[in-house]
Amino acid sequence: MPTTITVPADPTVGGHHGWRIVAALAVTSTVGYGTLYYAYAVLLAPMAATLGVSTTAVTGALTVSVLAGALAAIPVGRWLDHQGGRALMTTGSITATALLIAWSQVHTIGQLYMVMIGVGITGAMVLYEPAFAVVVAWFTPDRRATALLAVTIVAGFASTIFMPLTGLLTAHLGWRGALLALAAIHGAVTVPLHALTIRRPQSAATPTLAGPTRPEHRQRRAVVRAAMRDSRFWILVATLIAHGAATSTMTVHLIGYLISRGTPPPSPPP
Repeated sequence: MPTTITVPADPTVGGHHGWRIVAALAVTSTVGYGTLYYAYAVLLAPMAATLGVSTTAVTGALTVSVLAGALAAIPVGRWLDHQGGRALMTTGSITATALLIAWSQVHTIGQLYMVMIGVGITGAMVLYEPAFAVVVAWFTPDRRATALLAVTIVAGFASTIFMPLTGLLTAHLGWRGALLALAAIHGAVTVPLHALTIRRPQSAATPTLAGPTRPEHRQRRAVVRAAMRDSRFWILVATLIAHGAATSTMTVHLIGYLISRGTPPPSPPP
């Protein structure tokens, strides 16, 4: 028999600064996904040609990146629970910018794999998951849905913006120059927004007595145990994995497929 357990919400209400955080994270998530993920589809074929390897080998680097991000999500989540998102997301943004520069300088497939592992780890520090955790900490349950939806809708335009932009940059600068330009955009936008905007709600920042048996920890463990015993949880896990695999495959190979069918490479309209 499934057990339903409700965790009390943080009493903090978003307020003006909460919505400033939402606006900032909507922008940084858009730039982050555009530069660290969606640009890959446009750069796939040029990178394979320059490195002298197959597109399958280059695609494998993105797969490894996603797996590295999945593993990094566990310590990232623990950090967010205890320290909040400001230092984590600012550090992630700086590191991601450096990795975009390093990505532009790879000369072997092994170097590409190493850089993309780093990109996956930093992605876990700056994309949707930490952004959502920050938003949830600022809003009560009745307002969280609206705040999360705002971030999601804006960041949903990442591919619409950055695939054509990356195509234009690649056509004029080559894929290495395009990555340097994307690194400049990423650093100029995400680092200051994360550093200057993200704060912990006052209630979350107030020191409390820590201990392994405090009520909220017991409730969280109870929620986890209940979920692990519920078959619906595992069905949801399998569904999300299948959905993620399908959409990622289509996203990465869509540009190459369309070009092979005679469609011009993506670029902004004149």
